[in-house]
Amino acid sequence: AGREAANEAPSEADREVRAEANAVAAIEADLLPYIERFQLRGAVLAGAGAGPPALACAQQGLQAALAFGGGGVDGSSAPTRRADAVLLYAAALDGHGSTGALAAQAGWADPAPDACSGGSLDALARSAAILAAARQAQTDERKNEAMRALVTQAGPQWAGAMALAYGFLLWARRRTGVPRPAVGVAIALVAWAGAAYTARVAWPFAGRRGFDAARATPEFGSAPAVFVVALLLAAALLGVWALLRKAPAASAPPQGMSTRTGFAGLVLLSGLGSVVLLELSANGHPVNRYLALYHQGHLWLGLLLFSAVLCLRQPLSRALGRGLARAGDALSGVAQRRGRGSALALLAGLTATGVLAFGLGLANLRQLTSEIGRIWLIVGAAWFFFLRGAPLAERLARAGPAAVSVLRYLAPLLFVVGVLVGAMVVTRDMGPLLIAAYGCGAFVAASVAMWWHLRSGWRAAPLLLAVLLFAAWIAAITAALFQLGNFDSVTAARLESLAAPFASTNDQAALVAWFQQATPRGGYGIGAVPWCGFVGAGRCSGVPAQIHSDYSFTAIYGLFGQAAAWAVALACALWLHRLVRHHGRVTRGEPRFVSGAGEAVASDGQALLSWIAVGWVALTLCQLAVTVAGNQALLPLTGVTFPFVSFGMSSLLVNLAFLALAIQVDLPAAFPLPHPR
Repeated sequence: AGREAANEAPSEADREVRAEANAVAAIEADLLPYIERFQLRGAVLAGAGAGPPALACAQQGLQAALAFGGGGVDGSSAPTRRADAVLLYAAALDGHGSTGALAAQAGWADPAPDACSGGSLDALARSAAILAAARQAQTDERKNEAMRALVTQAGPQWAGAMALAYGFLLWARRRTGVPRPAVGVAIALVAWAGAAYTARVAWPFAGRRGFDAARATPEFGSAPAVFVVALLLAAALLGVWALLRKAPAASAPPQGMSTRTGFAGLVLLSGLGSVVLLELSANGHPVNRYLALYHQGHLWLGLLLFSAVLCLRQPLSRALGRGLARAGDALSGVAQRRGRGSALALLAGLTATGVLAFGLGLANLRQLTSEIGRIWLIVGAAWFFFLRGAPLAERLARAGPAAVSVLRYLAPLLFVVGVLVGAMVVTRDMGPLLIAAYGCGAFVAASVAMWWHLRSGWRAAPLLLAVLLFAAWIAAITAALFQLGNFDSVTAARLESLAAPFASTNDQAALVAWFQQATPRGGYGIGAVPWCGFVGAGRCSGVPAQIHSDYSFTAIYGLFGQAAAWAVALACALWLHRLVRHHGRVTRGEPRFVSGAGEAVASDGQALLSWIAVGWVALTLCQLAVTVAGNQALLPLTGVTFPFVSFGMSSLLVNLAFLALAIQVDLPAAFPLPHPR
């Protein structure tokens, strides 16, 4: 009978009690890491009302300071000490990272040193760290969940994004059935908003410590994020505005691809960058565990910009040419009315004001200032070659003494270069300044060769002069870097690391050299790279933490080997060259005359865009060369990325926007080939 009673099925009440006990045990298991991390074990044992020991100690110190009637050791009065105590305790509750430093700077002396071990000064710093981690814990948990999902879905998501971008590339080339550019941008906003919701992309501007996914939960059908709704609303408003406009759509020439390998190169480079960042997130330095998640948002935003610029490419060229022409006409008008000296003084004043405002407003945003400076140099150089390549340049080159005419010829380009140098010096952004300096050499050498060609009609001698001048420029800039680099602290540290890698305070060059020498011929392979070196768990003293940015070439080296890294670099250079190789078939690169009611100069939109593409390719090639040279310990690196592969939102967005301008060309009426190769 007893055995029969023991074998009876449990009652409903027993099942409920067991289920509740299992649920409590699961909750306790989930809370155990938080109890240990936030020092809550004492609070759990003591019951309600208790907290982390550090916070309790800080609260005791606050109570003692409020009850203390005397002044501080630094001569401060009792009310001042009480006010300092309240503010420091509030900073600790807010999780402010500098609470301990602020307390030490204020000369905080614990009025009750026996209140707890370590004193309230140490308790303030520990409380701030604990509460900051507690506030970030929920966000980090959502990041971890999204990162685990991305690891399993990264391949299909990346392929879908590439397919959608390629669809917009093909659609923008159609001669019929393409609506106004504004409608095209609206469709791009809707398409990429849907892609963000489907892939649960994180908003790129949420920052490193924030996480704003495109939908609230992983379940499909949950509420969309604010930025998804904002994109859809902007698309609706833009589409309605375009459809209600009375003006007819402007006629535009047909478009073709500048090269058949244009989009294929983007696919390969972006895919390689995604693989490298996924590997670094999964197995690299702990501070880089969310790189792939952030890069997913950066790539999404970049491809959205790429699709929008494809739709706006032709009207953008007309608007840019018209705006630059009006600015030049305004300056010429001032020179005619007030004299050339007044015009130059006005230009100098406006330039100085703009450079100072640029430096003061964006002094701590080096990723942004470097890209703005790059855009300035590319557009300025393109405008210079666009105008100086015309018969106007030929008349200028043949007028007056050679020395005077060449200075007049180069004056606009030297102005563009001078403004860039001033802006980068004010913002102390020396890495991009090095790239710009090398790129300026290419522009100056080309302009001098063009001037000589227009003056003499020769071809071989100006080309040889351009090569020699560019080589001399590179040598001079490199020598100046090693001689004058000590004036900037960051550059000086990198130069010291380059000269004495094992004795320098900055050991990045030594780490990279060790890593490259230890890498097998074919690389370690995915999942087997010792990013943290051959050390025990808990330490990561292998490659530099910013390997995803400065040392992407070394990351490729470690994954796939030396030959693969060099093949990627050379293939990237060849791909960039092919993007602009055939632009000369569709435009002469100068303003053209058209006849209508009367003869007038018409802005050739493709000519200006081609010069912009050439300028972007020249600077990007310089950037690629400096990146590879820095990874080979030939030059110091100060934040220079590998194009389309390295991590970085600003660089990726700018490169994709310029790629959209370069990958398509306007086909003339009588084009000799079906489309350029």
